[in-house]
Amino acid sequence: MVGSPLLIAERARSRLKSVVTAMRDGRSANLEFTPLPSPADIVITPCEINELHGTGTLLFRIFRDWSSIVSLRTSDFYDTPQKFGAANFCLPMGQDSPKEIDSWLEWWLAGASIRRVLCIPYLPADPVLAIAVKERFNAPLCTYIMDDKNVCAEGISDASMEELLSKSDLRLVISPEMRTAYERKYRMKFHLMPPLVSEEMVSTEPRAWSNGTNEHRGVLIGNIWGQRWLDWLRETLRSSGHRIDWYCNQKDPRALVFDRAELEADGIRLLDPVPEAALPAILSQYPYALVPSDTLDGQSSPSVEAIAELSLPSRIPFIVATSHLPILVVGHRRTAAARFVERFGLGSVVPYERGAVFAAVEGLMQPATQSLMRNRAAALSAKFSARGSAEWIWRSLEAGEACDRTYEDLMPSTAEEA
Repeated sequence: MVGSPLLIAERARSRLKSVVTAMRDGRSANLEFTPLPSPADIVITPCEINELHGTGTLLFRIFRDWSSIVSLRTSDFYDTPQKFGAANFCLPMGQDSPKEIDSWLEWWLAGASIRRVLCIPYLPADPVLAIAVKERFNAPLCTYIMDDKNVCAEGISDASMEELLSKSDLRLVISPEMRTAYERKYRMKFHLMPPLVSEEMVSTEPRAWSNGTNEHRGVLIGNIWGQRWLDWLRETLRSSGHRIDWYCNQKDPRALVFDRAELEADGIRLLDPVPEAALPAILSQYPYALVPSDTLDGQSSPSVEAIAELSLPSRIPFIVATSHLPILVVGHRRTAAARFVERFGLGSVVPYERGAVFAAVEGLMQPATQSLMRNRAAALSAKFSARGSAEWIWRSLEAGEACDRTYEDLMPSTAEEA
């Protein structure tokens, strides 16, 4: 959900130059006179909190009121300023030792009253920063794993992850698959909190499909995290007459290589990003949503396979809760996206094979199937509302466990996951 760590390298040269310039007096220039809330809640992320990636989008949905939040991040991935948090600070590049991090905390948070800490770990410096905040301020710590960089993919060492988890007062994960993987490895209790949707966008009345909609044109929203996913999808759709409109989070996805005109000739029309509030009306124009994922054949990068296998894409609950479209997942049945769709009977899961994809699309076009799946989605919609979700996290942190069974009852462990 965060995206490719290669984005760090892409910006490394310009970032380092700006940091060196800003730190001539031993401090980051943009930290001067930043007011802090009191008491403050710390949210630690690997990069900027914005709507260009699923993690940022989800945090905006959960924390509608960020007046008490100080946002700390360990890297910059993007070129847009962060708007989340009463204050936000970024660790200078290369400053990732405990001693260096503690020095920055002393500068950033001098005299602050820190109430609680939420860490979303992805990069090696994230656990170090979270532990340093917890120990300096003796504040309760919640670790929320949205993307894996330890069990299936490398990035955070076992020693660092184990220290973070053992010092966490509450451990959350984004999917049942993530929970199983981390509980098996670390023998600690993890609680589920799936991607949620802004309350005002949730629709509980079934949205009927208009038969006038072009049944050969589906919709894809959000980012595609694997180059192979895009290449496979292009090959599947090419010269078939089937079309996909792609509303990506980024106008020009930097982690992917393609020619826009050639992409459209293959059946995928990349459209400019639109505000999230506009998406339900757009989605209502389509008969189904397509979600590409990985084949889990071991040939994609470990980080890409980890995203597919363990991270539930935030766009799936969004589609379910706002628009009720049947969902076609293309990839392996063991991916988190596929398991979600099959768990609730909300669509179909097929491999990247032309015959299978087009047969599934035809099946999803059947009026009885449309009605059934849209009714199921509408019945589930309210369960994915983000209403009260920030308070749920903080109450659970205070209790040291999930404060109720809201999400466990929604997505309980299956026999395969136990």
